[in-house]
Amino acid sequence: MLKLNHSGVEVFIKRFNKKNQESFWENYNLFIWKKNPSGYTDKKGMFRNNSWGIAETVSVNDKGIWDLPHKYVKYFK
Repeated sequence: MLKLNHSGVEVFIKRFNKKNQESFWENYNLFIWKKNPSGYTDKKGMFRNNSWGIAETVSVNDKGIWDLPHKYVKYFK
């Protein structure tokens, strides 16, 4: 797990956003959305930017830290 504070999440959002993927805030939850047509039938499916995709949610814990999965470390190199 990659532990991020508020500033670290802002850096992640700037570096992650590309044509077919996007990350954004909704309240204090971080949403990581990737374009995928199967999002229409997927439990984690979300319609965004006129396309279906799969969204992953990362919530803040009681210490004010977001635990980002290890697969997103490459956006900090």
